[in-house]
Amino acid sequence: MKRILITLLFPLSVFAQQQIKTKANLESVTVYNNGAQLTHSGRVNLPAGTSEIVINNISGRVNENSIQVGVSSGVTILSVQFNRDFLNTDAANPEIKKLGDSVKLISADLIKTKNSKTIEEQTLALLDENRKSGGTTSGTNVTELMKLTEYYRTKNAEVRNAIAALSIIEDKQTQKLNALQQQIAELRDHPNQQLGQLVLQLMAKTNIDANYNLSYITPNASWLASYDIKSTSTSKPLEIVYKAAITQNTGLDWKKVKLSLSTGNPNYNITAPTLNPWFVSTYAQMQKALMGRVAGLEVADQKLNETIVLRGTNSLQKQAMPAPSTVNNYTSVNETQLGVTFDIDIPYDVNSDNKPHTVSFKEYEVPAKYKYYAAPKLSTDAYLLADVINWEKLNLQAGNANIIFEGTYTGKSYINPANIQDTLSLSMGKDKKIIISKEKQEDFSSTKFIGANKKQLFTYLIKIRNTKKEAIDLSLKDQYPLSTESDIEIELLDSSGAEVNKETGMLSWQLKIAPNETKTIKLSYAIKAPKNKVISGL
Repeated sequence: MKRILITLLFPLSVFAQQQIKTKANLESVTVYNNGAQLTHSGRVNLPAGTSEIVINNISGRVNENSIQVGVSSGVTILSVQFNRDFLNTDAANPEIKKLGDSVKLISADLIKTKNSKTIEEQTLALLDENRKSGGTTSGTNVTELMKLTEYYRTKNAEVRNAIAALSIIEDKQTQKLNALQQQIAELRDHPNQQLGQLVLQLMAKTNIDANYNLSYITPNASWLASYDIKSTSTSKPLEIVYKAAITQNTGLDWKKVKLSLSTGNPNYNITAPTLNPWFVSTYAQMQKALMGRVAGLEVADQKLNETIVLRGTNSLQKQAMPAPSTVNNYTSVNETQLGVTFDIDIPYDVNSDNKPHTVSFKEYEVPAKYKYYAAPKLSTDAYLLADVINWEKLNLQAGNANIIFEGTYTGKSYINPANIQDTLSLSMGKDKKIIISKEKQEDFSSTKFIGANKKQLFTYLIKIRNTKKEAIDLSLKDQYPLSTESDIEIELLDSSGAEVNKETGMLSWQLKIAPNETKTIKLSYAIKAPKNKVISGL
């Protein structure tokens, strides 16, 4: 009975130690702004009992805490372990495989070249031996000797030329082989491909063809938004092509996968914060003295900032920088509490090369109100702006935008939804048919001394001429300086009916200019200050 029992238990121990290898198929990838979730599936034949399953062809860069595995009913998961697969690194990298194939071909050609060279060298040695034999043989007449000499000369030159040509070919093949081997070594030293594997301990009640699926988060992937913004004319809607530059270095090439782009991010720490008691106390006397010194520095810094206010260019600069589609048939938009996901039903290939792969996944056709904008203090150009309302429905991300107007690339802009108010204003380019000038009127500008003070008068004329065939709406902006020092007084004398913001010194005009019409704006202000003070920035 003991022998029978041992015989019966032996196969069970074999089954318990049996290792089954399987290759997981990458089906879908959800790419976040920082990170990605990869989903695989596969099928494996399990015997009854406990088996060790090795699942290959997964990323080698995985957040192990995020691994989730599912199996068919009737199969129990006993354990899950992640390993990096260093043995299949070359197979995972198609570039290494391609270079390796080239090495094999060139190595074979190099062997053939060396063999041919060896044969020619042996032929040359044989000719030399025959020459010596012919020269010492008695009875050779002059005619035969001349024939033998001519044959030797011709054949010797032919063989030596063949050896020289083969030597050149050998050198080139050797150099190319060394370069390929060096490139393979560099790729292995800095691999973009690094596979991983999961080792599962599974228990099945009976023999079964089990399906499995697994997913995990990898930090080595991301996507950045970019846009193509097109307009054929100011009477047509605006076309916005939403694009994503996907970069991945997960160690696994994504081949024919279903892509999803999410505006959210996988959060590794989702513990809600807890407030602790907040205690305050008085400062020591020494700390008060130190704070007094800091306050003095702040006063000095405030005076410096007041000088800068008179220049007043930074805020104006910020203001100046502001279809039927086929791809939409394959993209669905899903909004959740944590973000927006764009599901793309087109299979994509994205290699693990840490290089951006750009895909277009959504197109919008939106109504826009066109107007012109100018800030002649900074630029005498008129900028065409397209104002878009209800832009929140577009689910935009921050990114660069290529502007294409009337079929011509006009430049690059930047969209940052975090800084957009009610209206998304896009600059479509400059219009040279709107001529703008700003000139100082010397006859109406002066400097006068009144007692201990100096009063300076500044007068400017801004002219806008519309040479287009249609009327335009122009938003014109300029400014006058501000001061926070009590002994420096600034008075706005003439603004030609501008909307004045006294807190910022900004002047705004909303003008409608007919074809071939010229509008003139007069701006005049006075600055009164002690004559011993020098005001910078004017």
